[in-house]
Amino acid sequence: MSPPSTHNRKGTCHLIHQYRSPLNAPVHTRAAVIFLLCVCTLLSVTDAFVIGKNLVRHESVVNTGDAFILRAEEKDTASNFPSIPQVVEYEGRILAPHEDFRCGFVSLIGAPNMGKSTLLNAILKETLCSATNRPQTTRHSILGVLTSDEQKCQLCFHDTPGVIDDPAYKLQEGMMEAVQGAFRDSDVILVITDMFSTPIPDDELFHKLNLSNKKKIVVINKVDLADKVSADPKQSPQFHMSRDNDAEPQYRRTVTVEDAVSNWRGLVPDAVAIIPMTASNGGDNAGVDALRTLLLGGEDVPKAFRALGRPIPGMFQEGVKFINDDAARELIPCGPPLYDPETLTDRTERFFASEIIRATLFTKLGKELPYCCEVRIEQFREPRPEDKKQIVRINATICVERDSQKGIVVGKGGVKIKEVGVEARQELENFLQGKVHLDLNVKVEKNWRRDEKKLKEYG
Repeated sequence: MSPPSTHNRKGTCHLIHQYRSPLNAPVHTRAAVIFLLCVCTLLSVTDAFVIGKNLVRHESVVNTGDAFILRAEEKDTASNFPSIPQVVEYEGRILAPHEDFRCGFVSLIGAPNMGKSTLLNAILKETLCSATNRPQTTRHSILGVLTSDEQKCQLCFHDTPGVIDDPAYKLQEGMMEAVQGAFRDSDVILVITDMFSTPIPDDELFHKLNLSNKKKIVVINKVDLADKVSADPKQSPQFHMSRDNDAEPQYRRTVTVEDAVSNWRGLVPDAVAIIPMTASNGGDNAGVDALRTLLLGGEDVPKAFRALGRPIPGMFQEGVKFINDDAARELIPCGPPLYDPETLTDRTERFFASEIIRATLFTKLGKELPYCCEVRIEQFREPRPEDKKQIVRINATICVERDSQKGIVVGKGGVKIKEVGVEARQELENFLQGKVHLDLNVKVEKNWRRDEKKLKEYG
């Protein structure tokens, strides 16, 4: 049954809609609802609510048992839109930026122990990710945000676990899912390798990389090792990874920066740039600064690359002598910022406390044992203003897979767990900028790395 309607003498149409479900609503009512839902996805719910109030003035909603009667007054909606930016204002709202603002995702992908976490820390000039000299320290995809008001750009970095060709258990499968997800979502891919041209272990992922039309930048890290290795080809074993079953090996070990650049120009011919650097030297390293400037689109990208010294053949694509600021700005798409300018990451302090403790296990325990350990934060209590002692109290459980591993972590007379606790507490105090009381316990969770339920509990 179509809804009745009446008209007043001034021409304002008063509608009385009576229906039992939204599907029975008139076409224009359903269209209005769909419009508001679309607005909700583009703005915030608060913004959409204000717009809705401007579009329709509700006079009354009468519940008649199994039906609703809605009386609404039509308004001239066109006149409302110019006033929306002035009307919708609240604390924390990210206002629409200038039309040339750029925002995009940048994923760091490479083999284990290539220095991806160290590089992200250097780019951000913050100690965000736990970095050790052991492979596979990173188990999660960690977001790091860099915003430049001067360049009107926001970079959302994803530090990913090292690529594993053949995951051995559920934990590693989850880690590789994080890598695949970062690859799919990225606008720019940073392929992290070293002076020895260590390849991405997963052939399939490497094929996807070369077939993808995403922007790519190759980072040759650890070039400070150039003077510490032999240039004798007989002492330089080759990497044997083929791009298909019938092809010859495509990867070779390199021992000079020039060879590494040339090698990777052949492997990833469409790479925007191939940048040598030593990320462990921090954010002021010339290579790190050149990469940061390139991604932000200035200021003065050519100057940043000149600081690297004489250009190495193959650093840029064929026919490109240098990358100017305009070309660099094309790497990141135009769009509004996704995070507040002061945001560094979306992870909590509780998460980073777990990562710091786990990184300490890598430095204090034997070669294999840290990979069997997981750290679960049971309690993270920040001090209240009225507390006499302003101390962050953290209670953490170290999970291992076997009783024998528990004995190693605890150590004779508790010596080893005490060493871990002292060093982890110092790192936590540096990170949290305050006093920390850390209580560590060790618990056996048999085969937790293969238990999907436990992995979900651990996050």
